[in-house]
Amino acid sequence: MADQTIIILGGYGNTGRALARLMLEHSQVRLILAGRNEARALAEAAALNERFAGRRVRGIAADAGDRQSLLRAFEGANLVVAASSTSAVVTTTAEAALEAGLDYLDPQFSRAKVAELQKMAARIQAAGHCFITDAGFHPGLPAALVRYAATHFDRLQIANVGSVIQIDWRTLDVSPSSIDELVTEFRDYQSLHYKDGRWRPMGWIESFRPVWMTFGRGFGRRYTMPMFLEELRPLPEIVPGLTETGFFVGGFNWFVDWVLMPLGMAWMAIAPKAGARAFGRLLLWGLCTFSAPPYGTLLMLEAHGTAAGALASMRVTVFHPDGYLLTAAPMAACLLQMLDGSARQPGLHFQALAVDPQRMLDDLQRMGVSVEVLGPVPPPLPVP
Repeated sequence: MADQTIIILGGYGNTGRALARLMLEHSQVRLILAGRNEARALAEAAALNERFAGRRVRGIAADAGDRQSLLRAFEGANLVVAASSTSAVVTTTAEAALEAGLDYLDPQFSRAKVAELQKMAARIQAAGHCFITDAGFHPGLPAALVRYAATHFDRLQIANVGSVIQIDWRTLDVSPSSIDELVTEFRDYQSLHYKDGRWRPMGWIESFRPVWMTFGRGFGRRYTMPMFLEELRPLPEIVPGLTETGFFVGGFNWFVDWVLMPLGMAWMAIAPKAGARAFGRLLLWGLCTFSAPPYGTLLMLEAHGTAAGALASMRVTVFHPDGYLLTAAPMAACLLQMLDGSARQPGLHFQALAVDPQRMLDDLQRMGVSVEVLGPVPPPLPVP
């Protein structure tokens, strides 16, 4: 890995900084931190070189929406991580990576982004490059947790993953582009979950009866709603016998969930551009004003099936108080598998389906993420 160079677009952002630190701690790669603000890129690189030996980091200016700027930035690199809010210009970034002969990783959640990358899939495959999309913790981990659970059951039948994201937004430097990406997530929202042999939406009436899940670490019992992730789609084929699966996301706070969200979605339907901008500003205000402790980000898998010939249940929780680190750590763990070749298969892949799940969880623990596994044990599982 020591001869590998990774360029991180958005390298001085919240996720980029966390990813850079983890890669310097857990590998010998060289890093290029890139962004439109050259001064910030240089300052972040200097700070990391002070902290880590070997002066393995440098900062440069690069515009993710400018092909020529990207091609210049990509010189000497082996892999690009699109850690900035670049889903709107993913075609430019991915095309430049393909032209420059780089592998690729991105954490953005966007159906439009996936569609653009899928148009390139045959060319990526033919060129022998590895492009991994939907990295991070959600998307990125839910389907990996289901695959992990499947190895512990004779027959895995039910595997649902829930999420709580509770952040003190007042302490963060949230850029306008980050809020734009969050608004895009809401636009892309699909309430699909798999049950009785098909992917089914949650109907209008069902939306008033959310799925309740009980989380540990002080989060307690929370209402959740199904949120479809493309990485989940092949699970019924990958895990024979699976009758129910899905990803269920908890709310932000009462005001955002029950007041701002309905108004914002209606506003964007009436006036897409102006509504999105206004909704983004109101959303950030609502998150900063009404979010309350406990703070942290948690994923929880609840699995049921048969093990050793008897009914059994399993719970896996993945937690970190810093949501940005919990985004960066799975990306870093995936990069380690790409760099040593174990997850570097030519073509376009989803992180959750490309990585070895056991190694992913082991590496997350090494990176300071709490991973707790209970079971398989006879049901019901105790609540921590």
